[in-house]
Amino acid sequence: MTTELRVRNQSQSLYTRAISQAWRSGVQLYDPSLWLLREPELEEKMLRDADIAHAVTYRRHAIAGRQWTVVPRLEGSPRAPVAVSVATELLDGIHDFTGARFNLARAFFSGARFARIHGRTRTLTLGDGKPRLWWCPTRLEDLDKRMYRIVPKQQGDRITAHWERWNVATDEWVPESVEDAAHTIRHVYQDDQGTLGHGRGLREALGWWWYAKEHVFQESLQAVERFAQGILTAKVDGARDAETGLPNTELISAWRDVLEDLRARHVLVYDSSDTVESVAVSGEGWQLMNTIRAELRSSIHTLILGANLTTAASEGGSYALAEIQENSTEALIQYDRETLEETLTKSLLGCIWWKNHANLVELGIEQEKPRLDLKQEKRQDPQLRATVAQTLNAMGVELSLQDVLEQTGFRKPEPGEPVISGRTAPEPMPGLPGLFRR
Repeated sequence: MTTELRVRNQSQSLYTRAISQAWRSGVQLYDPSLWLLREPELEEKMLRDADIAHAVTYRRHAIAGRQWTVVPRLEGSPRAPVAVSVATELLDGIHDFTGARFNLARAFFSGARFARIHGRTRTLTLGDGKPRLWWCPTRLEDLDKRMYRIVPKQQGDRITAHWERWNVATDEWVPESVEDAAHTIRHVYQDDQGTLGHGRGLREALGWWWYAKEHVFQESLQAVERFAQGILTAKVDGARDAETGLPNTELISAWRDVLEDLRARHVLVYDSSDTVESVAVSGEGWQLMNTIRAELRSSIHTLILGANLTTAASEGGSYALAEIQENSTEALIQYDRETLEETLTKSLLGCIWWKNHANLVELGIEQEKPRLDLKQEKRQDPQLRATVAQTLNAMGVELSLQDVLEQTGFRKPEPGEPVISGRTAPEPMPGLPGLFRR
């Protein structure tokens, strides 16, 4: 301990100096990603791995959600229903809104994801039935984070920064205007000081496991032939030069080519004075690589999903463990889902409210911007949910018919469709809520 007190720790100076140099470059704030520095196409290669692609896609689907609603900013506000109705109607016109949310959900893996809001004007009767000219969002164009950069500018002892977007048509960086900023959705994941506005993606931690898995998988493929067919050894006359005593490389090379060709044709022909043997390879090496691959696969699933038994377990102790780990996965996804809700509320609904400000003032809801809510998609046990619904109903709690049918796996019958008539629940006896009148 006394030695540690006398040693100077340079970590603070290294960090502060690096931060100053990054902001004072005057060119741009580069993404401090170690893996992108080593491999510019890292993400594309990682997502070609079956285990990583499965886990990342699973998490993105869960974050994006299948259903969404708009909820009031302030519960009980008299104008809140009007604001919710207007926002719902305008959001409902976005083409492939689910796919757009799925693309934005990739931010947890990439560090950030962007989208461009496109729209057009239409005459609609929203809010009070009066026809007005509304700006309506039509689609969200997915954009990679590499299409944007942050450019710092120093003015004396003050440093500012602005966004620039790459223009494909003019092949140059274009400073972002106020209009462009209003039409841009920036979903940044774990935006701390050290990431310089680029976010901290899961790929930074995942890269090491992917790198190891790639090498182990490559070695496994190369070992398949050795383990399956064994190794051929040949003892031949003239393998050493009579004059020099050194190996006859030409003869050895010729024999190797002949043996490879003969084994490929499943026949072996050689002189009776020569000896050719097939040596069986021990399976210990294969078992070792198989164990390493399983460990890497488990670590990858745990890192991305917070659990490693999401789809592999179906019964017994593993099934019970999978149910426990499901709660860990859901907690992780719920956080990501809430951050996406905040981003869409701020950027997408913010753009709608900004573009339609005059109409919103007429309706008196310019200060009533609601928020987007992505419904939780956790799989429910129909029998358990039916029991809970029955208990709540017996206690006098009003339940939504749509929620009860959805959570129990049924649907509301269509008009004219044959139905099975339900039995009316007995009424509780006065003063005895636990007993029912027959």
